[in-house]
Amino acid sequence: MTTVFSQAQHGHLIPYIAALHASCITLDHMVGPFLPPLTNEKLLPWWKERIAEAAHGTRVIVLLLPEASLGKKPAGPDLRGLAMLKLSESETGSFRGRIDAVLVDRRHRQRGGAKALVVALEYEAAKRGRSLLLADTETGSVAETAFKQFGYIEIGKVPHFSRVLPNGKKGETFFYKEFLPSSV
Repeated sequence: MTTVFSQAQHGHLIPYIAALHASCITLDHMVGPFLPPLTNEKLLPWWKERIAEAAHGTRVIVLLLPEASLGKKPAGPDLRGLAMLKLSESETGSFRGRIDAVLVDRRHRQRGGAKALVVALEYEAAKRGRSLLLADTETGSVAETAFKQFGYIEIGKVPHFSRVLPNGKKGETFFYKEFLPSSV
C-alpha cells in the first residue's frame, strides 16, 4: 500500500528512509545526490530538508508500506520503498512536477512497488492540479525501462551527466508524461 508521508505518522521513519537511500546508492550504485562513503551526517540533514519541503507543500513524499500497517504507526522495517515529487514553485510552471526519486528496498523488488509508487505520485500530482510530470533516470538502468513501461515519453539522453566513483560518469535519460489532472 502507498501512503503520503506525514510527519506525525511517519517522522520516526527518517533514519530508515535515509538507510534505504544509502542502500540504493551503495549496493545498487544508483546515481544520487551523494557519492560514497555515505554517513548519517550527510543523509539525515538532506532528508530533513526534503521533509520540510513536504510540510511546506512544495514536495510530496509517498511511502510503500505493507497492508498490515494500515491505520497503525508503521515500524521502521515496514518501509518497503518511497517516491518523491517536487512541485514547481514558479507561476509559469504551476501545472508541472518532477519525480526525483523512486526507491524500493531490494527485498521487495519485482512485486510492483515502483509502479504503485509512481501511480500514487501521479494521483497526488493530479490532486494538486499538475498535468505534466518530468523524470530522469540513469541511462541503461532498470528505472529507464520502468519509466518507459509506465507510459513516460523519452525526451533524450545526456551522456556523462553524473559523477560516479572512482573517476567515471554516467549518462541520464529524461522523460515526461502529460495527462489531464482528472484522468489519473
